[in-house]
Amino acid sequence: MAKKRKSKGMSTVSLVLVLVMIVGAALAFTGLFLDWTNTETKSDLIGASTDSTMTLQDWTELNENANKLDSEVKYFVVTNMFAWIAAAAVAAAAVLFILKLIIRLKLLGIIGGVAGIIGLVCGVLAIVFTFLMGKEYAVDIGSLASSTTLPAIGCYLLTVGGVLGGGAAIGAAIKS
Repeated sequence: MAKKRKSKGMSTVSLVLVLVMIVGAALAFTGLFLDWTNTETKSDLIGASTDSTMTLQDWTELNENANKLDSEVKYFVVTNMFAWIAAAAVAAAAVLFILKLIIRLKLLGIIGGVAGIIGLVCGVLAIVFTFLMGKEYAVDIGSLASSTTLPAIGCYLLTVGGVLGGGAAIGAAIKS
């Protein structure tokens, strides 16, 4: 009986995992530039409510203005840092696994898996610190006014992209 030779082609699972990483990176980077938080302000006394949204760029400008007054937006620096690291790590994992499929160097898969872990963890930490940042700016003055700041679509897209892309990278690293 003849031995079966191992195929040197790309497996379907590998291609699907790389595709999921690319989608995760696209979601993460898209999330960075969309509305990051939504602030809802209500006044029972007046009977009115307003909604406003802020992007990460708006938060950056708010933090820069606060720095001029020897203050800072609490939790913004870590939120911004984790958001950008998550997007970059998922994109790096996708690139590394594409290169691994072409070059067939196992080390690229290991490094891609580490990048996936970083992307997943940072994506989750970005949303956690966004909740903490929003909690710091919640206002409650009884019936006069109250406001809540919660994550918006950009934050959720980044988290989904980080978890999806990072999870796929971890799966691809384990598979290889």
